[in-house]
Amino acid sequence: MTREAGDSRAGWRAGVLLLPAFVGLGVFVIGPALVSAFIAGTDKTLTGPRFDWVGTANLRTALSDADLAGAVRNTLLYCALTVVPAIAIGLALALAAERVTHGRALVRCALFLPVSANIVAMAVVFAYMFDSSPDGLANTVVGLFGVAPVDWLGDTSTALPVVALVGGWRLTSFVFVVYLAGLTAIPRSVYEAADVDGIHGFARLRHITLPLLAPTTIFLGMFVTILTLQTFETVAVLTKGGPLDSSTTIIYYIYEVGFTGSFRIGYASMIALMLFVVIVALGAAGGLLGRRIRRTREAAA
Repeated sequence: MTREAGDSRAGWRAGVLLLPAFVGLGVFVIGPALVSAFIAGTDKTLTGPRFDWVGTANLRTALSDADLAGAVRNTLLYCALTVVPAIAIGLALALAAERVTHGRALVRCALFLPVSANIVAMAVVFAYMFDSSPDGLANTVVGLFGVAPVDWLGDTSTALPVVALVGGWRLTSFVFVVYLAGLTAIPRSVYEAADVDGIHGFARLRHITLPLLAPTTIFLGMFVTILTLQTFETVAVLTKGGPLDSSTTIIYYIYEVGFTGSFRIGYASMIALMLFVVIVALGAAGGLLGRRIRRTREAAA
């Protein structure tokens, strides 16, 4: 058998093995996405089979929707409360775990557990922790300092920060894992050369570790931001968007519009399409920034 024939047979085998994955991708991802993009231009509801094409009417409605604007503000505030702290704390934990000599596997496993836990189950646990009764864990702790019991999930000033605390707790674990992998990939010879040159402590972190982790940081910044823009489970379990929509995020607002109340699935699809465009733009910007940093590093080398 010739080499070309062997390569052809190998290619057919690879295609057959990949076919189920491509079918699943088309049926459960690409297909529904295309249907949703089409429905975004209609007045389709879940209460009846009939609908009319309305073009950009849903887009104009979204741009003037005060409730959607409030959901966008809440989502951006949620991102601010979770992304930067999660990256900073995750990096600090990775640096600390890298220096642990005794019980290293146990420490890493403990810090990895939050990202492997079911977020809905953890949200239920946090709901009990932040119960408004005086016997709730959070109120018991603040009571030690003479603070009166707080309705953590029922107050407009504390509901979103509590939701962000739950999301940030899980994101920090994910960031820790990625940074730990990035630290492991840094050659030890680089640090040995730094020791010879007398670079230690914070100077080594600033001039060696952080620059070498720059691509990882860019990836985490974009990826974690995209994850926070799609926050739904914690809001649904803890607050259901309340009180007074103070914790309603974009995805939860899409759920409210499309699957409760008026069941305007066409309008909900338009909001989802707008969010998809934003996410794609963020991903593209992160990719371009990472490529620029990589080219700069290669040119410097």
